[in-house]
Amino acid sequence: MQKITTLYIFLCISLLITPLFGQEKADKHVIISPKMPWQEQLLQTVDVEEIGEEAYYELLEELAELTLWADTLPKLHHRLKQQLFLSSYRCLNTRAGFQDQTQERQDANKAYLGDPWRHSIRYRAQYDHRWQAGVSMEKDPGEPWRSRFPAFDSWHAFVRYQPSTIRTDLHTPNVFTLEDAVIGHYRLRIGYGLTMNQSFSLGKQYFSQQMSQRTNRIIPFASNAEADYMQGAAIDLRISHRFHVLPYFSMLQIDGNLSKDQILTTLYTDGMHRTKTEQSHRHTAWQMVMGTRLGWRASWYEIGLHVLNTQFQYPYQRKEMSHNHNYFRGQSLTQFSTDYQFSAFRNILRGEFALDDLSGFASLTSLQTLWSDSWQTNLLYHYYSNDYRQLHGSSIGENSEMQGERGMTLNILGTLSKHWQVQATADWFSFGQPQFQTTATPKDGYEGILRAIYSRSWITASLGYKAKSKNENLRHSIDAIITINPNEHIAAKTQLRKRINDNKSISQGFAIAQSLSYKSQINKKANINIEAQAAYFDTDDYDSRIYINEKNTLYGFGFPMLYGQGLRYNLISQLKLRTNWMIEAKYALTNYANRSTISSGLQEIKGNSQSELWLQIRYTY
Repeated sequence: MQKITTLYIFLCISLLITPLFGQEKADKHVIISPKMPWQEQLLQTVDVEEIGEEAYYELLEELAELTLWADTLPKLHHRLKQQLFLSSYRCLNTRAGFQDQTQERQDANKAYLGDPWRHSIRYRAQYDHRWQAGVSMEKDPGEPWRSRFPAFDSWHAFVRYQPSTIRTDLHTPNVFTLEDAVIGHYRLRIGYGLTMNQSFSLGKQYFSQQMSQRTNRIIPFASNAEADYMQGAAIDLRISHRFHVLPYFSMLQIDGNLSKDQILTTLYTDGMHRTKTEQSHRHTAWQMVMGTRLGWRASWYEIGLHVLNTQFQYPYQRKEMSHNHNYFRGQSLTQFSTDYQFSAFRNILRGEFALDDLSGFASLTSLQTLWSDSWQTNLLYHYYSNDYRQLHGSSIGENSEMQGERGMTLNILGTLSKHWQVQATADWFSFGQPQFQTTATPKDGYEGILRAIYSRSWITASLGYKAKSKNENLRHSIDAIITINPNEHIAAKTQLRKRINDNKSISQGFAIAQSLSYKSQINKKANINIEAQAAYFDTDDYDSRIYINEKNTLYGFGFPMLYGQGLRYNLISQLKLRTNWMIEAKYALTNYANRSTISSGLQEIKGNSQSELWLQIRYTY
């Protein structure tokens, strides 16, 4: 309680002593280098392990959507823009699940039911800025084709209406204005994630910057992910020049394990239906979600109230373990929250408070201060009580359940000169109950990140260091990335990554990757891009694994997690014909020097090499 009191005193003093400055500059993201596309720089510095592979996929998906429509939106006046994607992927090695696929082995869950290809179809359309629609269908490797529509294992679709110009003048008449509406599949981001956030999270390093983005968003969903989305309708209504209301409703079938007593014992979110057992988990129960956010806006503040209720068709009783004793169990969960944002002088104060129907409590507070045009700080404090329960939230923290934890994070962003920028993060966290894979309450932990970025017209370089202590495990990570563009046709990128884990015994990992890309205009109607990359890795074990950035097809999302010893090669080519056709292909090969099999179970590959192939055709009209 003393630390919480001290924090709020600090926030109040900071608001009083800093001189007058506007909100627009306080939101400035000073760390992004103007010499490199911000999407590429962001992907280079995001820690995949911290945010999780699933969140990283979501980040790539949203960046792909931004890239897809960014160049076309200014040209859309009363014009229909459509894009169609046909994508396929396959591991060219034969996994154990695809060997001897007899009916007997399939019935015994010793073989997959389908073929080894992943196929997906995506369609996007947008008309006159206001109307959008999308459909996607996908079949994962090992999943069978379905006998009924749409034959693919999963599908998603939406229709969205969003006025091209949203009135923000506080003196407009008090009339109803529709600002956004989605029917079909969608995601929500309300407040700062304590009760509802189905969008991606960038982790502690970039969480302050992510908070400055527009919250209370309805995000159309027609991706290939099979969890964390809604199925129904959501609208954002402006009742008056200050008052907003955002109601939403969802009725969705979910995967799970249903016992003979009609009790859900497990929920599955991976979307895999490759075996008889996995097929039996498909759509075992309905989940209904409904809620409303009421918001009040003014020129210097915004306050919102949110109520959310989730109902399951059957009671949910997960297996009790030491770390999940207080997790949600039951058939219904109601949550309440209030989020706020105040801008004054050089500061923006943001935050959210949340309660569940059993008085579990969570809070998040952020103070963003711009000390000059080149330097800003972001201070965050989060507190999640031991009994706080949520089902759709995602925010800052070490535990994805956002329970039994508190911590404070300080981010510093600055420009040293025309070519040098720095970013520093200091994080402290403490637990109030056992966490995953622990039986006793863990000790306090800390994390420190320091990154420097150098940029000129022909070179961009970054050097980062990270140290983290958690559960008596001390981890050090170092990475260096250098990108050289001598001209508009050629680019070379070098990545160096080192990781050291000190957990009773020391394990280390190292990787170096070199890529070379070439762009050429074949003629007036065609151009080609080719990029090749080779990587060498050497790690002691899985705990010292290394992630390497690797270019892929749009929505391909293949990025390697490397551990052991070996080499990885990949080659990707893009051929653009006229303005309508884009053909992409990628091949990747990983050779291991210290193993005779790869993976395990039905995913096992006999041998020490794994090869993969991605294919995609994109048609725009």
